[in-house]
Amino acid sequence: MARPANANAEATRARILDAALRLFADAGRGQTSVRDIARAADVSLGMVNHYFGSKDELYETCVASMFAELAELRGHLAPLFLRTQNPRAAMEAAVRSGYQFARDHRDAVRFALRGVLESGELDPRRREELLVPYLDSASTLLAGYGGLEAAQLRLPLQSLVFLVGRYAISGEAELAASTGARDVAAAHAAVADHLVAFALRTLLPPAP
Repeated sequence: MARPANANAEATRARILDAALRLFADAGRGQTSVRDIARAADVSLGMVNHYFGSKDELYETCVASMFAELAELRGHLAPLFLRTQNPRAAMEAAVRSGYQFARDHRDAVRFALRGVLESGELDPRRREELLVPYLDSASTLLAGYGGLEAAQLRLPLQSLVFLVGRYAISGEAELAASTGARDVAAAHAAVADHLVAFALRTLLPPAP
């Protein structure tokens, strides 16, 4: 079967976007040039401009792509809590799934954290589109399990987000130093256990 006419174009565009996301996460917007991105994507400078117009437009596309990746997580986690009879088991599954998701999307997480480091906050528009609805819905849901009130759960939820993101981007040496584990798999398992313990302790009422 013949390949669709736009298959190569889409693959090229995706390669440029992946390279840009990685380089913006590594060095920041100001220290990354279009030429750097073209070289990393193994395309011409003109090809980058053809697909994205300018570095600013490419950066904004990376922002949109990053938030789209992170927004997928809500779709993965929400079903775990629907009609659950065991909120503690649902919370453990959600935290482990969220941590694995962040590890699988490290470039997007690093890009998000780079933006926070450079400006001191999430982009206001994206904050209203993604973070605020998450805090609103998650805090209301968890308050229904009889622990803290919704307003008291917002900060622990945000802290959990920060912890998941920070540990997900950690390198092997840092994980080994932090956990004392002998290999990467054991280190990630220890981090996941720690995140679960934090979530259960701060977000749900004590076990009976």
